[in-house]
Amino acid sequence: MRLGYYFPMITIKGKMTSMRKIVFYIFILIATISMAATYTPDNLPIPYLEDKTQYVSNPDGILSQTAVDSLNLWLGQMETAHGVQTVLAVVEHVEGGDAYNFCMALGRKYGIGSKEQNTGLIILLSTGDRAYYILTGRGLEGTLPDAICKRIENRQMLPALREGDWDEAMLNAVRAITKYVDGDDSLVGPSDFDHIGDSISNFVFSLLSVLGILIILLAILFDRRKKSYCPSCHQYKMKRISRRTTTNHLLGKRTHHDTYRCTHCHFTKEIHWDEDMHHNGGAAAAGGILGSTFFHGGGGFSGGHFGGHFGGGSFGGGGAGGRF
Repeated sequence: MRLGYYFPMITIKGKMTSMRKIVFYIFILIATISMAATYTPDNLPIPYLEDKTQYVSNPDGILSQTAVDSLNLWLGQMETAHGVQTVLAVVEHVEGGDAYNFCMALGRKYGIGSKEQNTGLIILLSTGDRAYYILTGRGLEGTLPDAICKRIENRQMLPALREGDWDEAMLNAVRAITKYVDGDDSLVGPSDFDHIGDSISNFVFSLLSVLGILIILLAILFDRRKKSYCPSCHQYKMKRISRRTTTNHLLGKRTHHDTYRCTHCHFTKEIHWDEDMHHNGGAAAAGGILGSTFFHGGGGFSGGHFGGHFGGGSFGGGGAGGRF
């Protein structure tokens, strides 16, 4: 019996394709899908910990960069104005496909939100699992009760999710959440004490940097004055009149021979000092390091962003979620 009897040929646009090839392509597709990353609270990247302006975790590149930038801006304003600390994650798959358990485990792991207000917020979209969840901290449940979270999802998220427009779904959700948060006058931003603490830290660092520079300058002035002292007439009238330099390539050093003469009594002396050809040491090098730190932000004076930290917030299971 012919082999074609078991694997019938199918004609597609004039070309003969065997059932064997179709099965093979289906297998490849299933294998590719199964290789997609599955995230747990332990392996989900949290950009906020590296940069406190980044609230969105988008490891699979599902959201566009434009959407990510807008979300980060809105969520940052919400934390600054109302103390609501958010992690928004958009991934293909979460462990077990369970959005609620994933969010709760993530909240317990990091303590998202402040311990005082418990206004943490977790927003999750798992496109491959077709699941989503908005989880609110205990202190945010009055502002965003379960019914409000469900309304936001049904009206703002679901229409876009069903169309596969992930950007629009997340933008609509966060836009709606910010309106509810803005309407709650009981939510306050980070405490004044935190701002005072930051100001004091910056002031102390500035003061220490200035003192370090002054010490270096005084050391340089003292060294110059010491060289100008005349041991004969005890006047500070010594002036350098010549210099010659010898080089020891084996040791990697230059030796400078400076001749000084007193303009008062004409006493003459010679000073020898070595220069390391590989490393600039002494006050000059230290001055360069501190100068760079002070004027170019090496110690935190110029722009740039620093990692954020979570305040130990707790979650009681408030919020809502579902599938699409």
